[in-house]
Amino acid sequence: MKERLITGIALIVVFGTAILMGNQALFLLLLAVVTIGAYEIYRLKKDEMKPIILPLLIVSTILGGLLGPEYLSVFIMGWIMTLFVLTVVFDWFDFSHVNYIFVMVMMLVAAIQAVKVVLSFNTITFLFILLATYVTDAAAYFGGRHFGKHKLIERISPKKTIEGAVIGYVASATIALIFGHIFVIEYVPAIVVYLSAVLIPIMGQFGDLAFSLIKRYFNVKDFGYIFPGHGGILDRVDSVIFALFTFNILLQIFV
Repeated sequence: MKERLITGIALIVVFGTAILMGNQALFLLLLAVVTIGAYEIYRLKKDEMKPIILPLLIVSTILGGLLGPEYLSVFIMGWIMTLFVLTVVFDWFDFSHVNYIFVMVMMLVAAIQAVKVVLSFNTITFLFILLATYVTDAAAYFGGRHFGKHKLIERISPKKTIEGAVIGYVASATIALIFGHIFVIEYVPAIVVYLSAVLIPIMGQFGDLAFSLIKRYFNVKDFGYIFPGHGGILDRVDSVIFALFTFNILLQIFV
């Protein structure tokens, strides 16, 4: 618990400083985050893949994040062809690697693209999404520890409980609705703010469970070890990725 608390405070300080420095500093920090995330994607299968894959992952993730939305379809086409060329050239690179790398890299690329959309509104909107996500995580963790009795989905995450998930949802949705109504509704359409406040606490938990499923498939505890008590980058942003997707989908539907 002490390690988790210290790491959490350090993360708040680092990201808080970047936020105060402006959108450009924050975006550069997030690019650094996804670069480490790209390494963690490689790390999970480094025993099967040669080191040549690592720079390809990093460059593709950064490039996909920096490109304008009008070039994304071309990027996806090129990325698919590149992965299949690798299966032809290298006998150690097979279809299972194509599936894994394509999905994981595209999640990071889509997340960065989603961040760009969010920051086009303002930093407060980005904070709103982080708040809705991490209040869920914190409340679910402490709620589960004190009141958890019934397992949520034991085959994926044995420690998560139904009680924790409900407490996390209620706490996050309540705080997000209040924060969104006071600070965000001036910049983002009301229907997007309110629906985000009630849907992000749900979809963020699905993101957490989705990445837990990946870890269980590969039989690892964490994606990385950069954050003592918290694991790696992907262990910290799993919920945020689904939260960003949820917000952007709502924008596409209603704006």
